[in-house]
Amino acid sequence: MLAIRLLIFFLLAYLVVLIINGLFSASRPSRLKRNQNPLDQGEELVLCLQCQSYIPKAEAVSSHGNYFCREECARLFTRTA
Repeated sequence: MLAIRLLIFFLLAYLVVLIINGLFSASRPSRLKRNQNPLDQGEELVLCLQCQSYIPKAEAVSSHGNYFCREECARLFTRTA
């Protein structure tokens, strides 16, 4: 009878540990959620011809086949070119 009580006690303790571990791991951000940098996903970078900075292609402003980091850089480049 004592062996059965000990077995039940250990099973309940194990279940409690699993539940607590699951609750704490759900509140922690996972590695996949933390690394949401576009560069980590292999996104292509393009050079802004006006300020000479690299930006992700998806965020770039395209004008006459050139890429710029913002509209202002595109306007300045077309004025000086």
